[in-house]
Amino acid sequence: MTRTVVVDFDGTITEDDLLDTIARDFGDPTVYQEVENALVAGEITLRECITREYEPVTRPLEEVVAWVLERVRIRPGFRELVELARERGWRFIVLSSGFEELIAPVLGREGVHVELLANRVDARPDGWRVHWRDNAVCAICGESCKRAALPEGEVVYVGDGISDRCASLAADRVFATRGLARYLDSAGVAFERFDDFFDVGSALGNSELLRPGTAA
Repeated sequence: MTRTVVVDFDGTITEDDLLDTIARDFGDPTVYQEVENALVAGEITLRECITREYEPVTRPLEEVVAWVLERVRIRPGFRELVELARERGWRFIVLSSGFEELIAPVLGREGVHVELLANRVDARPDGWRVHWRDNAVCAICGESCKRAALPEGEVVYVGDGISDRCASLAADRVFATRGLARYLDSAGVAFERFDDFFDVGSALGNSELLRPGTAA
């Protein structure tokens, strides 16, 4: 059976949630907080949340990308996990509710070449507009979610937040942290906690995926 490792980007590959940070720091912090509160309360969908958070963002894309490349930090072990997947013949997908225009430059900076499925953004001076990768409504959660993008075969899912909930429930094996871990724990769904991608690689059975400075 073909194994695919599917990994979320914001807050999973990155140490901090880049999507939230940009909406808050480059948009309107008041709108950001109002919309986040509504999302947590279940009053709006994630799609509505992202759309409204990015409408006040008016800065040029090039400026934001430069800011991202200077500041964003990647969770340790990511490149090593990608290399492990390549060596083992596993498919590797970065599946994000964020924007390709911001994600691809970060992956390029890290020298990582993987399959990327993400939304697109039109960085207009009167407010950024989101172009959604998939408009289909999921029969399970009733929203446009990541579940439909999961491939056939064995799926290992790695995520951290609300956007990962529905897809993680359809995966064969789940690695979770932060909000996703709390959600799955409260729902009684089995998952494995991780702090970085060395944890994921080791759990997937590779004794050679060692942290820097660790003796074999």
